Amino acid sequence: MCGIVGVISDEDCQKYIFDGLKLVQYRGYDSVGICQKNNDTLKVDKVKGLIDKLVCKTSNLEGCKVAIGHTRWATHGSVCEENAHPIEGKDKEWVIVHNGIVENYQQLMCNLQREGEVFKTQTDSESIALLLSLNNFDDPIKNLIWTIKQLKGSYAICAVKKESNNYIYAAKNKSPLYAFCNDKITMLASDPICFPDGDYYKFEDGEVCVAKKGEIVFYNLNGVVIEKQKQKFQPIREKADKGDYEHYMLKEIYETPEALKNLTKNFLNIDIKNIKKLKFSNVKLIGCGTAYHSCLMGAIYFRKFLKIDAEAIYASEFRYGDYVIGSKTLCIFVSQSGETADTIAALLKAKTKKAKILSFTNVPYSTISSLSNIVIPISAGPEIAVASTKAYSCQVAGLYLLVMALKGEKHYYKALKQVCELANETEKFFINMADFAQDIAQKQKVFFIGKDSDYVTALEGALKLKEISYINCSALPAGELKHGTISLIESKTPIIVIITNKNLYEKVMNSALEAKSRGGKLYLISYKPPEICELENFEFCLSLPKVAQPLLCVVSILPLQLLSYNVSVLKGLDPDKPRNLAKSVTVE
Repeated sequence: MCGIVGVISDEDCQKYIFDGLKLVQYRGYDSVGICQKNNDTLKVDKVKGLIDKLVCKTSNLEGCKVAIGHTRWATHGSVCEENAHPIEGKDKEWVIVHNGIVENYQQLMCNLQREGEVFKTQTDSESIALLLSLNNFDDPIKNLIWTIKQLKGSYAICAVKKESNNYIYAAKNKSPLYAFCNDKITMLASDPICFPDGDYYKFEDGEVCVAKKGEIVFYNLNGVVIEKQKQKFQPIREKADKGDYEHYMLKEIYETPEALKNLTKNFLNIDIKNIKKLKFSNVKLIGCGTAYHSCLMGAIYFRKFLKIDAEAIYASEFRYGDYVIGSKTLCIFVSQSGETADTIAALLKAKTKKAKILSFTNVPYSTISSLSNIVIPISAGPEIAVASTKAYSCQVAGLYLLVMALKGEKHYYKALKQVCELANETEKFFINMADFAQDIAQKQKVFFIGKDSDYVTALEGALKLKEISYINCSALPAGELKHGTISLIESKTPIIVIITNKNLYEKVMNSALEAKSRGGKLYLISYKPPEICELENFEFCLSLPKVAQPLLCVVSILPLQLLSYNVSVLKGLDPDKPRNLAKSVTVE
């Protein structure tokens, strides 16, 4: 959430900023702003709303050599132009953009007010801008180092000083920040996707820098210059556009088959023997949101095929729960972005317990990747829409491949073939969900039911629909419907029924028909067509293609993703940018 882009160049800084902000808008935002600098002149423009609105408002600052831009996702203070970034300090001496949370903001605010400082926004970030002006050190980098030593929490900061050279001063702790420079341009950003092709620097926690034209100088918190190695650029930008699709979400759903094929190719490069050497007796799978649902599916795979004690845990709960982990525990962390704050915090806790750390992430240069003993890339390619689709499919398929690889070489190669077949079948399975969506779009609540792995699909289907259509959706095991929730079933209440296991067909059907007897309307997604005598019970029936049973969950989620997309569009909403949500949740 929130995006930072900074540029130093003799060319069009404003264009570089706007191009970069559009590339990081996937992180989620509700306001946006830019500060342009030319020697002692600073020009700040910001708006509530989208980047295109800022583009229309902003004029070029003549002779601009430096600019910093920001997409804000509100945490402290309401969504308004006043609280948008960049944030100005006292007498506009410093201007900053900030990602993260200043946890000791209240105490800092009290201290600053006692010093006579006046807050003009409701943001925690303003405390940073005001602190920078509190001391007049001979070198602005000293102001920055002194300031961040006062902060508790997470931050990625880019700052410019009015009466100084055309430099950008930057610092990082627990929130991603990267830097790039060549002879023509120096850039800083929340994601290296913003940079031109070439190697880049990754900030580590507690590092600060002075970015100049063609040069970046890094310091530690003692003010000592440090040498850093560049990271190898991995080209991912070329597919980060909508192409001929109306929305990123629809494009990414249709990219699922290609993503699954990439997953199988890249899995062949993973050293399975190295994973087997970890010697673990139990498994904890940890994630948030959609990633947590893939963890639930992964836990089912570990228990079913390896007979290993495995459980999925919300990252935000893992941090504070008394879970029994130790040197014989394998902790698997799943995160599309690799920057999820709760998941990073959970990973750090697991490391203190001497657990073995394996991660599934879609971003190889992410924080979670750098902290893990072993990294398995899910190979989904750029996923821009906030609601995860193809990444979830790759997470689930990847966890299945991991489990089968641990089971044995014969099982592993069979599983690779199964995922390839899954990709081929998925290509043929994109169906029109418009009529189904018409029925759902007018409803105030929707229920999803299933058993075992189908319950996980129900959870993910409900999450997708509530994320982008704002309909109150609930998912529960089919057998739990009668234990309280059935009281909410009224006339024409939609119940979406998912069945991919023939051994559970009758049990799930009994629960569905019980809901129908209370007035509910049933919609079926099943491994087989319903019997003729059953057809009258359903408003809609969809039969899944024939793929390996453990992978039916990857197929069954596709129509639910398409359903969610169609409902969102029918309601006149933007499925790529649902309200209050961010793609990369980098605050706890």
